[in-house]
Amino acid sequence: MTIDAPVVVFDFDLTLTKVDNARRFYRWLVLRQPWRLGLVVVAAPGLAVLALATLSRKWFGLFWIWAGTLGVRASAVPQLVQEHIASLSDDPASIFLDAAVDRLREHLHQGHRVVIATGSPKPLARAFLRHAGLDNVPLIGTCLRSHAGGLARDPYCHGDDKLLMLQERGFFPPWASVYTDHRSDLPILRHSSASYLVSPKRECLASIERELESKPTVLLWR
Repeated sequence: MTIDAPVVVFDFDLTLTKVDNARRFYRWLVLRQPWRLGLVVVAAPGLAVLALATLSRKWFGLFWIWAGTLGVRASAVPQLVQEHIASLSDDPASIFLDAAVDRLREHLHQGHRVVIATGSPKPLARAFLRHAGLDNVPLIGTCLRSHAGGLARDPYCHGDDKLLMLQERGFFPPWASVYTDHRSDLPILRHSSASYLVSPKRECLASIERELESKPTVLLWR
């Protein structure tokens, strides 16, 4: 593999995997202790109002993560990830989509520079990738940092910030291929020669097709 080899970008949740691992992890953080769930219940009326407004949904997510990590140091996240994975009833490797992993390995075999860029917390994605034997693939993910007694996503590998974080790690556009399931990746899809959508929702597909000059390829892997 050379530095001028074609760059291929994969999203993680619902692109390489069958489930939204970040959402499942954040839900576990809140439900693991009754008092954390109590915080959310007390705040539920206000959160419901926020959730109804598209521009305010991020505040709903911020509160949920904060409630799940109140009193937790950022250095404890890897241990929490291990506890979460141990609590799952299924084999961690079973979350992966076989067709997606095969495609990723095919790109590696062809000598492409493959990078995974995800909104999931980086320690969470790395732990799952290790179970799939993909821990040597470069990973760019969300960091959880201390905020008001809990944790917050900073930086959040999402949207325009994902584009910037890829470049900061030396993965500069234009990219040969981008694989994702979500329209939040439009900023990187716009800089890709080939765009692949993994089992996208109808409204997601319509939105992306309106924005891109060339039609993306749909892969029904889920």
